Amino acid sequence: MLKYQIFFGSIVVIIILWNLLLFKEGRIKIRRFIIFIIFWLSVLLAVIFPEETNKIARFFNITRGADFFIYISIIVIFYSLFKIYEKLEALEKNITEVVRYLALKDKD
Repeated sequence: MLKYQIFFGSIVVIIILWNLLLFKEGRIKIRRFIIFIIFWLSVLLAVIFPEETNKIARFFNITRGADFFIYISIIVIFYSLFKIYEKLEALEKNITEVVRYLALKDKD
């Protein structure tokens, strides 16, 4: 095993344990926990077996496994930004409704 595999593998294991702790404390829901665990186990496998990422990438006609994961990361980042934007819009709408209600209540 190479140094970078040990280093990044250790970080991923720490992240998995941290998510397990958060789940046990009830700070994250089961759905998010399962998604995180699947994601981080995939990252761990990619760190331990980097040659396999090239096979996956070639299946999608991408030359290198690292490029494939960069493309996937960009897609995930844009999806996450979209979800955050949706939540922000909903939060702003809720705040507006509460402020409007309080303003009309104080008027009476």
